[in-house]
Amino acid sequence: MRHVTICLSDPSTALIALLDAHSRIEFSGTDYLDCLSQARRQLERDGRLLCCQGARPNVHPSGQLRQFTNGRQAYVRHSERQGEGPEIVDIFAPAPPGDVVNLDDQRAALISSWNARHPGNQI
Repeated sequence: MRHVTICLSDPSTALIALLDAHSRIEFSGTDYLDCLSQARRQLERDGRLLCCQGARPNVHPSGQLRQFTNGRQAYVRHSERQGEGPEIVDIFAPAPPGDVVNLDDQRAALISSWNARHPGNQI
């Protein structure tokens, strides 16, 4: 395990930088989720996972939430609390190593969840 620091730019530019003891790598995109996905893909090529809320298999934004938060927040699927809506998390907040997956597994979990809730309208 190596610790990295995630630095965020102003939301209007959607740029993040991963800093560790040896390097600084920047990722820019259409929003923060796009930047995070690029950073995760790069780390996965090196056999590493980024331990943040946005890498959990049950975390994904709706299009509207993504637009309103510039991709910074996402819903935790199946987390509806009594009298409240689903939990919303900051995609860059820390997550335990056992709770995160790679991008392909996260996408597969999202598709599986959708198909289970919409059996007649599968992806």
